[in-house]
Amino acid sequence: MDLSFIAHLGERPGPFATVYLDATHDAADAAHRSELRWAAAREDLAAQGADGATLDAVAAAVEDAPPAQGRAGRVLVATDGAVVLDRVLAAPPAPAVASGALAVWGPVPDLLPMLLAMPEPVLALVVRVDETGGEILRVPPGGAPETVEHVSGRQHPVHKVSTGGPSDRNVQEHVEETWRRNTAEVAERVDAHVRAHPTGVLLLAGDAPARSRLRDALSARAAALAVDLEHSGGPDDVDDLAAAVAVAVDDVSGRERFAALERYREAAGRGEGFGVEGVDAVLAALRAEQVDTLLLDGSVTRDGAVFVAAGSPTQLAGDPETLRAEGAEPYGPAGVDAAMIRAAAAGGVTVHAIADDQPELGLADGVAAVLRYPFVGTS
Repeated sequence: MDLSFIAHLGERPGPFATVYLDATHDAADAAHRSELRWAAAREDLAAQGADGATLDAVAAAVEDAPPAQGRAGRVLVATDGAVVLDRVLAAPPAPAVASGALAVWGPVPDLLPMLLAMPEPVLALVVRVDETGGEILRVPPGGAPETVEHVSGRQHPVHKVSTGGPSDRNVQEHVEETWRRNTAEVAERVDAHVRAHPTGVLLLAGDAPARSRLRDALSARAAALAVDLEHSGGPDDVDDLAAAVAVAVDDVSGRERFAALERYREAAGRGEGFGVEGVDAVLAALRAEQVDTLLLDGSVTRDGAVFVAAGSPTQLAGDPETLRAEGAEPYGPAGVDAAMIRAAAAGGVTVHAIADDQPELGLADGVAAVLRYPFVGTS
């Protein structure tokens, strides 16, 4: 997962209020339940030392937001009297399910629950193809399908009708040539969209012969992303299409997480310092800005604390003296996960957060990193 959307948080000194709410709105008393959840979270934050201006800013954001549709979650981060992150999640984060809210006041935002609850941001393209052309739809991460282009090819001849005479073979060949040309035009437009946008999955909808023709006409790059969609529904079956896309995107995300774990195991197996695991080793690698990919197992609790430097998210260590030796003034302590995610976001690190309902990674402390080049160090 690309964490650039939270990198700006590392530029602020804190402290931060991080609030997770069950924002589900599926009953008549949903609004009242929401008020009670926030009231409990506010009381908890105040007891932890949150200032009134920051609490008021979160309260205003909670009260002004339109109600969610059905099951949903929400995370807000605020500091110095302003909300600096506000995201709606498809489901309540695990820590907010039991009590309805989780509130943390600390030197850095507590964002691992958000990452565990968020799907990997995968852009999907859907192509509905037939003998006369096709329709291309884009499905942004977490968004609804939207048509971006209609491709209308030759309309005649597209139907095979037996003449019963000697010209019958020529008629059939003309029809098949029209199909091929129309498919080639659709494929050309699909290839252009794949080149222009970071597409993660391409779903092919239509009858089996039309899908097969399109797959054969696609570029190698687009064909490698293609997945057949057996039942895509019609133009009005938005929910069915969105559900099919969600399944395909989840499958892509799972493959990416598996590939990231395999890359780590390969790097660690080389014995050349390209892969490290355990909190101490990963903290040292983050501090040295050598981490390319960070793996975090959500099923493992990483106790302990980390000290960080204001304005320099990649300066972090398990003890304050390490930072002072590097000329930085430490503050904290912060949670291990919160500090690592802050450093990863600032350093352009790709993060794979594995939810606790998925297989354990089997890593020391449930954390590992693939490095940009060999590094040996401690926290």
